[in-house]
Amino acid sequence: MARNSRRPPIINAPPWVTALALVLLAAHGGRVLLSAGLQDALLWNVALIPERFWGWLGASLPPGAAEPYSNAFSAIAPVFTIAFVHSDWVHVGLNAAMLLGVGKPVYEYLERTRGRGRNRSGELFLFLFFMSVAGGSLAHLAANYPIGQPAIGASGGVSGLIAIVLMAQQGAAPRLASRPFIAGSVVFLVANLILAFIGPSMLGAGIAWQAHVGGYVAGALAFRFLVWRREGVAA
Repeated sequence: MARNSRRPPIINAPPWVTALALVLLAAHGGRVLLSAGLQDALLWNVALIPERFWGWLGASLPPGAAEPYSNAFSAIAPVFTIAFVHSDWVHVGLNAAMLLGVGKPVYEYLERTRGRGRNRSGELFLFLFFMSVAGGSLAHLAANYPIGQPAIGASGGVSGLIAIVLMAQQGAAPRLASRPFIAGSVVFLVANLILAFIGPSMLGAGIAWQAHVGGYVAGALAFRFLVWRREGVAA
């Protein structure tokens, strides 16, 4: 009897999810190959730097603060590009691994509930991810007015996907006010507060926990919006 020679894929995730995780890894790999000067220049333009953002909006900054962004594009772009820069391989590796883990059930839920018409699951997945990234960035900016530590990483986007996984477990009609989602949200918040407390001593770096919470909330709201649109079309 012939033996099945097919092997399971190394990464068991949908192509859109896998591609995004690989882009995060490739972006970090490309950055570390740059000279120190070019890395600094890159971070200056793509990392989220609160004082540059608030200075662009006209906030009064203390002496010695970083130069404000010069235009709307350079101020708004880091709200999203923050996802493509990480501090080290551990940072990007952890985010990529979590993205694969929580991105798969989110993408599969979108495929199951997309309804008729062409498959837009990949586009919707990216929409949810980047809305979560933006929510995390805005929360970090709000918590660091008018000056604070720069933020980098895709953790806001991953946090949003975690919220969506919890909501998707409710089935075809997820609700923000459900008991399981509220309970999961409390656990998520407490875990991030603990990380914020022990992060500097345990990991050697601060944890932008506000960005995690902001991404979580934004992901849940964006997902509920998509469900609301689907329910409206079905009606």
